[in-house]
Amino acid sequence: MSILELEKKAYLAFKPPRRLTLSEWADEFAYLSAESSAEGGRWRTLPYQKGIMDAITNPDIEQVTVMKSARVGYSKILNHIIAYHIHQDPCSIMVVQPTIQDATGYSKEEVAPMIRDTKCLQGLVSDARAKDSTNTLLQKQYPGGTLSLVGANSPTGFRRVSRRIVLFDETDGYPIGGAGSEGDQIKLGIRRTEYFWNRKIVAGSTPTIKDFSRIEKLFNQTNQQRYYVPCPKCGHMQYLKWPNLIATVKENDPSTAAYECENCKYHIPHNKKRWMVERGEWRSTQPGNGKHVGFHIWSAYSYSPNASWSNLVEEFLESKQDPEQLKTWINTVLGETWEDEYASKVGAEALMERAAAAKYERGEPPAEALVLCMGCDVQDDRLSMSIWGIGRNEEMFLVDRKVIYGSPARADLWKQMDEVLMSKYKCQDGYELKIESAAIDTGGHFTQEVYQYVRERSHLGLIGIKGASQKGKPPIGKPTTQDITFSGKALKRGVKLFPLGTDVIKTTLHNKLRDAEVGEGYIHFFPTITQDYFEELTAERQVLRYKNGYQERIWVKKSSARNEALDEAVYAWAAFQRFQQRYDRRTMWDQLEKRRKPAEPKQEVPLRSKGRKSSNRQNFVGNW
Repeated sequence: MSILELEKKAYLAFKPPRRLTLSEWADEFAYLSAESSAEGGRWRTLPYQKGIMDAITNPDIEQVTVMKSARVGYSKILNHIIAYHIHQDPCSIMVVQPTIQDATGYSKEEVAPMIRDTKCLQGLVSDARAKDSTNTLLQKQYPGGTLSLVGANSPTGFRRVSRRIVLFDETDGYPIGGAGSEGDQIKLGIRRTEYFWNRKIVAGSTPTIKDFSRIEKLFNQTNQQRYYVPCPKCGHMQYLKWPNLIATVKENDPSTAAYECENCKYHIPHNKKRWMVERGEWRSTQPGNGKHVGFHIWSAYSYSPNASWSNLVEEFLESKQDPEQLKTWINTVLGETWEDEYASKVGAEALMERAAAAKYERGEPPAEALVLCMGCDVQDDRLSMSIWGIGRNEEMFLVDRKVIYGSPARADLWKQMDEVLMSKYKCQDGYELKIESAAIDTGGHFTQEVYQYVRERSHLGLIGIKGASQKGKPPIGKPTTQDITFSGKALKRGVKLFPLGTDVIKTTLHNKLRDAEVGEGYIHFFPTITQDYFEELTAERQVLRYKNGYQERIWVKKSSARNEALDEAVYAWAAFQRFQQRYDRRTMWDQLEKRRKPAEPKQEVPLRSKGRKSSNRQNFVGNW
């Protein structure tokens, strides 16, 4: 062998692997395992998949979001990301599944067969069953990196690790309320990447409910790319929309389904779909920031035999009469969010219009308001409170809204709270009302400070409350005594803590907000209240969930929304419930109205002589 040949051989031996995009790598190396794919064998990237995949390996892009339907191959793209980096660019990777059980299933059903059947990965990841293996179902090690599989329901999965790449799968299936007490799972996962200049964050999911979908929230932060395809007749580029498909169906016959071009109105037959998709391209529909890109893809583009246009129409016709089936169809076929018909149709804009029609001003309750109650929410940097007037038939009037900024650990903050708690409001008819009942939340980071304040102000009608997680609990329950001070000292007379049926109260207030007729149960707002207040008041919605096979409705908060105004209203209503316990409810409103009427003038008593008064005994004897 010549020296030239030896030099060439040595060069090839030490030459770094050719840098490939993710789609190029997948077309060259990826293999679909029989047990995890409808058809095993070599992978072939579909035209609409290429843009998504190559964005993930684009060094200028930091975050990729995919809002999708079923049947578009996203799960396999997720597998390819892992395999690509094990082979081409070793680094630390975290995959976040909805639950630990999902993470375990993904490891067994997707990761293990992929490692086994992808030739370029063989020998890089040791067999978890080997005696000397450091690999487990949820953690795989390979030269240059580690793959961690975690469940979004486990706070421990996000601790003490740094990962260059984080992959969020089916984000809308993550438990509501975050990973235990740790907080939002997506924020926790992203935080694990902060130390890497070349980090990559990928999130993909089928969406669920409008305004509460995590993937919708992420997608709305992006350039919102859609896959545009040409019309075979006029060449007009457009992205596929469901109304243009269903509009062509005649007499509810799925076999007549075609796609109506939005430009020339030509009815494009299904057999032209592949031709259109092959000539398509991703286009942004929003500006975006360049670093976070988003893609929306749905079943109409899929090459799957089950995703023919006639099949999609047939599935729709079978589902449209059942709200639950229709919801599933919209989520999994259209890749769009569902707006629950049960959800409140009262938005911030409608409530602003209601406030504009009010006949009283801030701080001047109308004569119909017979008692003032207050709800106070405790945040780490402020106290926020709403004062409500309540009249006959539980008609409610927002009288005032105050926010005191500062740490609840500071004494001066609570002095300002005193001023609010003891304030008085002059009604339109001149009568002066004071706050007779108030409730403050104790469930935050300053529980002991709140306990101390309530303990010293209970004589002013202030109670401490804590929300009860169980459904169907009464608005306000029997109190328990918390007898430990800030310093840990036991007290004989501790602060009373009232459990709150938040689910019941929110439903009550929700129904009141839906009531559009002034009168019984109606909620009024003063005209100068801002739209931000109403955004907070309507930040939660009751949605349908299944638990152990049974339907239940739970309250969930819109993504990233603040809900202090709603909490304050809930606490004020609880304070009103506590106030009512002082009265006979049959006569309470009569008593409250009577006290604000001016007293009858006293009748003059005729003067008597200053003579000696007769005793009762004398009177008795005389009468006898």
